[in-house]
Amino acid sequence: MISEYALKKYQSLVFEDPGFIKYFNQATPLHELGDLNIGSRPMKRKGSNRFEDLRAIPWVFAWTQSRQLLPAWFAAGTGIKKYLDETNNLEIFKNMYRHWPFFEATINNLQMALTKADLKTASGYANMMEDKEISQRIFSQIEEEYNLTKDIVLQITGLDELLDHKPNIKESVKLRNPLVDPLNQLQVLLVSQLRKEEEGSEQYDELLVEALLTINGVAAGLRNTG
Repeated sequence: MISEYALKKYQSLVFEDPGFIKYFNQATPLHELGDLNIGSRPMKRKGSNRFEDLRAIPWVFAWTQSRQLLPAWFAAGTGIKKYLDETNNLEIFKNMYRHWPFFEATINNLQMALTKADLKTASGYANMMEDKEISQRIFSQIEEEYNLTKDIVLQITGLDELLDHKPNIKESVKLRNPLVDPLNQLQVLLVSQLRKEEEGSEQYDELLVEALLTINGVAAGLRNTG
């Protein structure tokens, strides 16, 4: 039941919103990832722009770089919240978290993803979009779902803040994030300029090298790629 609710929410954004693919292409450094000297296959099958032809690694990598980390947590909050609205039984989730290792690991993974995400930084990527109506509509959905998921995770765990149960990890992430934030801001600036240049020009090549360096830096700082 929870998975059905979450799937419906996920599909409503990823597959049913007509502006989502444009958002993904413009509000993340997706295309720039294709110029990294990693991997043995292209980002997309058949050079297509269809969602179904995108490979899994750039899908996760691009969302991570933009600090949205959408595949790691989006729709989890809605799935659980709808179940709670029907049953008003938060205690069952608390018991599952305390006594079922699989569920505990799932919730703890959500905590990590939500902590590494930074919607203030992510808003800079959303602003790279040409169509501000699409940008605002989709980012507001992401922001709303983020806050919902965070609130429900804290209710289930009984924690005051995410990762309070793992103070060493929490401190490590909190120390790294402020160092990564400037790289993200620089990446937004470089990618925005890069997309205005003619591909193959000297200015384009210089900006691309600098943008790729920020991608490497953000990946190292977050300790996540795809």
